Amino acid sequence: MRIDVHTYTNRFADNKLHSCTAIVIDVLRATTSIIRAAQNGALKIIPTKEPGDAASVAMNIGARDCVLAGERGGIRLPGFDIGNSPLDFSHELVSGKNVIFCTTNGTQAICGMSGAANLLIGAMINRTAVARRAVELGQDIVIMCAGTDGRFSADDICAAGAIIDAIYSFVGRIPTDDCGIVSHLLYRDWLENRIDLDSTLHCSRLIRLGFGDDVKFCFTPDVTDVVPFLKDGVITV
Repeated sequence: MRIDVHTYTNRFADNKLHSCTAIVIDVLRATTSIIRAAQNGALKIIPTKEPGDAASVAMNIGARDCVLAGERGGIRLPGFDIGNSPLDFSHELVSGKNVIFCTTNGTQAICGMSGAANLLIGAMINRTAVARRAVELGQDIVIMCAGTDGRFSADDICAAGAIIDAIYSFVGRIPTDDCGIVSHLLYRDWLENRIDLDSTLHCSRLIRLGFGDDVKFCFTPDVTDVVPFLKDGVITV
C-alpha cells in the first residue's frame, strides 16, 4: 500500500486508477458540504459538472424530491436552492431528499475520478473515518485535491496531510510521494499553529465573501464518522 497526492486538472489520467482507492478532497467547500448532507440524511447526492446538467437531473427526478445546490466563484448559482455552504445542508432541508450538486472545483474532480475502484469523499471533518475506510479497502490510495481553478490550493493540501496523518496512525508510515510528504508537513505545521491558512488564495476569497464561519467549520477535525462514496455517478453513505 502507498499514498499519492495530486491536484486535479481536466487532463488528469492514471491508468492505475481502476485498482486504487481515491479520496477526493475539496475542503473549501464541496466535499465538506457533501459529507454534511450525507450526515443530515440526504438520500443521495448527485455531482454534476455544469449547472445545466444539475437542473436537468433535478427536473427528471422532480423538484419536490430535490435540493438543487451549487456555486460559481463561491456564489450561489441563480435559481438554485442553496449554494455551497456546508452550514446550509441542514437536516430540515436535505433529510429524505436528493441533493443535486454542481460546484466550481469539487464536483469536477469527483466526476473526473469516477474510474477509481473505490471513490471516497474526504475532508477535515471526517479525516479519521475516511482514512480508516481507505485502509480497510487495502488498495493503493490516491488523494485527489480539487484545487482552485486547476491550480494547487494549500487548503486542500493541508486536509490531505490530515488524512495522511490519520492513515499513518493506523498502518504506520507507508510509502508516500513527494506531494504527500509536503502535505503531511503542512498539516503538522498548521496543527501546531506555525502557519495560518487564512491568507491563502481560496481561504481569503471566502472570508472576503462573508464565509468566515464556513472556513472555520471546514477546518474542524473529526466532526463525523460519515464516509460518503461514489458509485455509478451517485454519492451515498
